[in-house]
Amino acid sequence: MDKSQFFNRLILTLREECLHAVQASKDAADYATNEESRADSQWDTQGLEASYLAAGQASQARQWAESVQELQSEREELLQPRVSICLGALFSCDFGDGPEWYFLAGVAGGHVVPTEQGEVTVITSSSPLAGRLLGLKADEKFALANGNAGVVLSVE
Repeated sequence: MDKSQFFNRLILTLREECLHAVQASKDAADYATNEESRADSQWDTQGLEASYLAAGQASQARQWAESVQELQSEREELLQPRVSICLGALFSCDFGDGPEWYFLAGVAGGHVVPTEQGEVTVITSSSPLAGRLLGLKADEKFALANGNAGVVLSVE
């Protein structure tokens, strides 16, 4: 898998997520201030709930934007080739069902990026999986907390 192409795709999908969150925040804010959401009684909280939703979506948009900014600022370092699993490693593992791809980054943990070779899941060093894999090289085996075993197939 080409790491540079993957990285560009990651940035693109994070920007798309940010735009979707911004639009969702705007939609919720518009609804919260719309005449239709005006409370009919003291128990009607529809407008209040919409304002909470708008705030949550705005917060999510900020997180996506900050992730893009951080990744862009670390681009050169993250794209360096890796021999072992560490920050910036694009790697694949086999847990018995075929290869699964991962990218170890400082942000955007849990984000899944579709590629031609399959989906790549972004993990951070605070994830349990990263805790088991840090420092491993291709062809090294590892055990998960649940007792299942895996093997590192490749590291880029």
